[in-house]
Amino acid sequence: MKLNSLKHFGIFISILVITALACYGGGAPAVEPVVTQPSDSPVTQSDSLSSSNRAKLISATVQILGLFNQNGELIPGYVGSGTIISPTGLILTNAHVASPASQGDVEYEPDALGISIIVQEDKPAVPSYIARVLAVDGYLDLAVLQITETVNGTSVDPSSLNLPYVNVGNSDNVHVGDDLNIFGFPSIGGNTITFTLGTVSGFSSEDQIGDRAWIKTDATISGGNSGGLAADNNGNIIGVPTIAASSKDADISDCRVVQDTNGDGTIDRNDSCIPIGGFLNGIRPVNLAMPLIQAAQNGRQYTSPFSQSGVVSEPGSGNESATNFAWLDTSSTANEECDWSNDIVNSYGENSLCIATGFEYSGMTSGQLLVEYWYLNDERVAEYSYAWEWDESGLLATYLPNGGDPMPGGNYKVELYAGDNLTFMGVSPEVTVSGDGTSTPSQPSSGNTVSVYGVVYDESTGNPIKDAYVFVLTSGVTYDEWANEDYADKYISTYLQTGNNGSYKITGIPRNTEFTIVFSAQGYYDASLDNAIATDSDPDNLELNVGLTK
Repeated sequence: MKLNSLKHFGIFISILVITALACYGGGAPAVEPVVTQPSDSPVTQSDSLSSSNRAKLISATVQILGLFNQNGELIPGYVGSGTIISPTGLILTNAHVASPASQGDVEYEPDALGISIIVQEDKPAVPSYIARVLAVDGYLDLAVLQITETVNGTSVDPSSLNLPYVNVGNSDNVHVGDDLNIFGFPSIGGNTITFTLGTVSGFSSEDQIGDRAWIKTDATISGGNSGGLAADNNGNIIGVPTIAASSKDADISDCRVVQDTNGDGTIDRNDSCIPIGGFLNGIRPVNLAMPLIQAAQNGRQYTSPFSQSGVVSEPGSGNESATNFAWLDTSSTANEECDWSNDIVNSYGENSLCIATGFEYSGMTSGQLLVEYWYLNDERVAEYSYAWEWDESGLLATYLPNGGDPMPGGNYKVELYAGDNLTFMGVSPEVTVSGDGTSTPSQPSSGNTVSVYGVVYDESTGNPIKDAYVFVLTSGVTYDEWANEDYADKYISTYLQTGNNGSYKITGIPRNTEFTIVFSAQGYYDASLDNAIATDSDPDNLELNVGLTK
């Protein structure tokens, strides 16, 4: 697990003299061009990319390094690509390059983003700047960055950068058979810029987006190209290279590990695959990035209009219900996985390692909160909360494990609550487990719990911070101890992200048990409260508002 602290550390890469960037040209400080919605007027595409346009596109393509703090140094963990779209240092890239956490990959979230600039086309890009995320959409897999400082920690005035940049084109004017010019830093190409040429092979649709969700192309796109530049022959960016196999109904790319792309002397799964034979890759049209670009330019917080699996983003309808509960026959293994059948049971035997119930639900909204409260002999023994990612109505099953041990004997039931207001959905009938197991069900162990809620905000501005992470660590583990263990997942009891208004609510924290709560957001220092404890005299809901500093 990597947190999002953006502290200043020295980058271990040898840094070439930054004054080499003067080759881009000096002059007066840049004036921010306003990137507006492209014109709908048809544009005649040139027959080929001119040498001057090619040089401009090369100079505006950047290498993005995901940097991780190791013993006070920022060490590159992965590489992606991006495109400078304004002289003041706005960069368009993929969300999975800028913020893997926006797609649920919290463990890969970098501590900082390094930007390497091309000085000469035949030499590796030069690590030059640090950037922060201004807008990100995990569903679209798009993000906009802003250069904020040099690699040595010196703050940058964006208006003085005067960087080479690419004009934003209109992806709706792209047609089947048009040329596509791809620039980026794929792993198979080393640290120098790589150019590939292809054509628009077609378009693919996607739920929530529409018919032009993807531009299909036969151009080579491989690991490291992600987030880079797809340009037309007029030298305008019309898309962001993103994926292989551009839709669920597209041909799967034949991509194999046949070259030592990471230079460690061994060809193995740590190397990037190389496309073999025919394939279709996907480019996200640049028009879909316009809301992110405009929010970044205007200093507004961007909120994705798309629902994303695994993230609580909706308040709920208030009309949620769960009925017709039935207990299901189960089998389980020592790793806590629980399998169930459609066979209905009235009780469970002494060797049962888990219990499961199915129910009928309605009134649900994708992205809303669902909470399960599990009871043994009328004492709450476990609680689970997660984002809803299924249909508005239908059938679902859930289960209670016991860490691979037999379930304790007694009478069990589960209550379901939904949405920001924790609307009561329904309660199952009780079921008896006749086992003589003595260990208590997993998480949390106490039958008496509290909730911690509040707002995470920017200390200097007072503005709420969207998508900040709130972690609760296992009892007895402090923040420093967690950091020394490389933020290992095994020390996380539960976590969630804040909503659009910076709000959060963590439920199921046991009373009279020490816990540590950590608040983290990209571009901010982490904040933590070690060894907190809720006693019997504390209320059921504890408010904790936290300001983060940069």
